[in-house]
Amino acid sequence: MSLVVTSPLRLLCRKTIDSIWNAIGWGLEFIHAPAKLKQFEFVDPETNETVYVYTDRLYSVLCVGPRRFYFDRVTGAYDGTSTFANNIARRVEFPD
Repeated sequence: MSLVVTSPLRLLCRKTIDSIWNAIGWGLEFIHAPAKLKQFEFVDPETNETVYVYTDRLYSVLCVGPRRFYFDRVTGAYDGTSTFANNIARRVEFPD
């Protein structure tokens, strides 16, 4: 991707702003600050698999198909995986 600008001053401003954002990002990474996630949903057109990301009070959750992967919201550490009740042997069955 190339940057198209109309004047050298605009190019200098753009590069300065990019450098500032890069420095902020580096600083946040250096102190291991938690990332803010926005809800995101993507359906792969080839496999029809759905990938979804959301956050709740304690966890950031990555959903891939029927599986959910939980990450601690503050530290980002992997905490576990969940599965649906119909995948568990001797599960509780609910009447219709």
